[in-house]
Amino acid sequence: MKKILMFMGILSFFGCGAKDLSPKETELVNKLDFDIELMKDLKKETKSELIQLPAIDQETADVLDEFHNGIHSSISEEKANTIVKQLKEKFRAKGYLIFAFTGEDDSKSIGVIKGTNDLDILRYRRTDGINHDYENDDIVTKISEWNDEFGLTVIGCGRDWLELEFKKLPTDLDTFSEEVYEFCPDSVDQGVGEVENLKELIKEMNGIWLWWD
Repeated sequence: MKKILMFMGILSFFGCGAKDLSPKETELVNKLDFDIELMKDLKKETKSELIQLPAIDQETADVLDEFHNGIHSSISEEKANTIVKQLKEKFRAKGYLIFAFTGEDDSKSIGVIKGTNDLDILRYRRTDGINHDYENDDIVTKISEWNDEFGLTVIGCGRDWLELEFKKLPTDLDTFSEEVYEFCPDSVDQGVGEVENLKELIKEMNGIWLWWD
């Protein structure tokens, strides 16, 4: 009986540690020294394999056949933002940033990197508006200014798009909407059609979606 109880205890110990992760996933999590419980939370939500984040070319923003110190898991576009918002603060409290992003083939994933500053998400993905002469540093600088003023959370990003959520909605939405339009004309010209509509969308989202076509 003692041997049986001991065997069951050993199974329970290892089951609690990584029962939701495959051996391959567990090896990756341990290699990167990531929190295994958080990664189990991620997989529980995405129901997809955990794989290592790809590296991004610092000059071209192309996805490389190399790896970054992070993990991602595929998810449908309609679920990605909900999961990120649900887990964002839990991950941040433990020193991780979770975000939705698109890779080279525009497939949607949820990524995780170590850090507490959401601007590092944009730096990782090298998000830019190159068709409007904005490099990654320009994007980071502008978002940093808005973050200092309103407080922002990066929900997701790709090579030429990003989604933000406000911690404090701008009080002068007329002025802010004009500033957004100047910075990202496509948000109106290829999106909502008028700056007034952009203002209403910002209120509705408590945030903003930007892209540079």
